[in-house]
Amino acid sequence: MFRSALTATLIAIAIQIFTVGLLAPKLPREVLPPGVVSVRNYSYSSVPVLYLQNTDGAVRINTSETVNGIQIEAGIRAYPTTATELPLAEEYVESLIQIAETDNMLHILSEPEERPDPLDLRINYSITTSPGIDLAIEIDNGNVWVSEGCNQVTIEGNNTDVEVQSPEGRTSVKTINGRINVLDCREETFLETVNGSIMTSMSGGSLQASTVTGSITATLLSQEISACDLTSLNGTITLVMSERLSADVHASTEQGVVRADTSLVPVRSVERRREIHGTLGKGDTKISVNSMNGDVTLQRSVT
Repeated sequence: MFRSALTATLIAIAIQIFTVGLLAPKLPREVLPPGVVSVRNYSYSSVPVLYLQNTDGAVRINTSETVNGIQIEAGIRAYPTTATELPLAEEYVESLIQIAETDNMLHILSEPEERPDPLDLRINYSITTSPGIDLAIEIDNGNVWVSEGCNQVTIEGNNTDVEVQSPEGRTSVKTINGRINVLDCREETFLETVNGSIMTSMSGGSLQASTVTGSITATLLSQEISACDLTSLNGTITLVMSERLSADVHASTEQGVVRADTSLVPVRSVERRREIHGTLGKGDTKISVNSMNGDVTLQRSVT
């Protein structure tokens, strides 16, 4: 019995050493209470372009007919490693968020000064603007959500999930580790991620979407789409086409299978298991779909 108690005590000591000495310093500091918390609010007149550069933190953009201008709320949380670093964190937080305004652009720079090494920081933005604004957002770590009502949208991220609803102008979204969901695009659209899936729908313009590791699901809602190019290295691709769409379709896969709706009229006399070239109507929209290691599915919409 003494031996069992001794064993239990040694195990408890080992767990304590592991959790406190090894595991705790490596946990994300965001799970702990921040050392510095600050909320800032800004108001500016409407401008054609909003340009935001953020390192760590989420960005949420809303449009509203009742808002005349741009309203910004920035929630700041700083996580010093030790209590002795708290004054350094407080001083650095004071330097955050530099905003430059011109007739054509509002430029928000989250961290105009280099961040001290021992400090973790998050700045979460909630921005409300009048409709029709162009957006340019650069972010390292944090998700981006954009409501309908914006015009041109350009987003570049590293570890970033992106959702954009009904952009009215040209749209470009690039991320390294993150999912992309862009709905009801009307103009030229470029979507690119390395590790993540892509989901999109188009009602006009053209589409180019690519991912290395992830699936692609695209829906072509109208016959006003000029071209569609979908590429995935390791993932499935599903393309849903409007029943009114007139398209020339070329789909292929190296290691998967191509499955196509029977309404596709083969151009070649012999269909291949991993490749199909077919037309819908007069073949106006040029469609290219290619997956290296995944299946390809081509469907006609029934609505």
